[in-house]
Amino acid sequence: MRIFINLLLCSSLFLILTSCEKVIDIEVNDTEPKTVIEANYRADLERVEVRISETRSVFSAEEFPVITGANVEIIDAGGTASSLTDQGDGSYLLENYSPDYGSEYTMRVTIADEVYENQDVLPDIIPIDSLTLDFEEESLFGDAGYVVYVNFTDPSGPNFYRANRVVNGDSLTSLGDQFLFDDSFSEGNNQAVPFFSSRYQVGDSIQVSLLSYSEKTYNYYDELYEITSDNGQNAAPANPTPTWTNDALGNFATYGADSALIVVEE
Repeated sequence: MRIFINLLLCSSLFLILTSCEKVIDIEVNDTEPKTVIEANYRADLERVEVRISETRSVFSAEEFPVITGANVEIIDAGGTASSLTDQGDGSYLLENYSPDYGSEYTMRVTIADEVYENQDVLPDIIPIDSLTLDFEEESLFGDAGYVVYVNFTDPSGPNFYRANRVVNGDSLTSLGDQFLFDDSFSEGNNQAVPFFSSRYQVGDSIQVSLLSYSEKTYNYYDELYEITSDNGQNAAPANPTPTWTNDALGNFATYGADSALIVVEE
């Protein structure tokens, strides 16, 4: 999954205080641009994707500059390195890369003389047992309609998930549609996880993908969602805790997914 936004860096806050008597401008200085590396290994698709860019000034109207010509490698637990192909637009790609579930992968990015590394453990895919429907009457929580439940068996030990949906052929990618959760309160049990925020009608088709994350990647996205959500509790934009060496922004995530489809019928 890509990071939803490229977060901007600034060395101090920019304040303009106005009154009927005078205007006070407080000078700020931009920090040096930082490298942003968004790397994902979608194991069930055997696809590794990386996008590399730089931050820009908070005052700039230009697009985020992308970085081409980098040397990008994914390294398996045995030390074998496989190179990604530069696509010429800041993205790098490797396909048909077979997974070894439960093992650790390293992503290494070399830009000029700078080397950035990140590790992630590839969790086992947790299969979806079924999707089920439950009709809900109109209430304060929503209109009348069907709620979809994703049912699966949570294995022993800590597990971390994200559930994605495709509804009537449209992928739900907005922040409010992301469903990130763990098994803190129901570890090792059968799960029936509802999408309470949505109600569906007869004829709707809903495809659910259950992604399995490592704890590191779960924590990164949990922090990112909190920062980018409009909850009014953040005084200013921030960046999630970096997971790359050499102070690069972004994350490297290895994960797989199982999917299931259900159509609402009378």
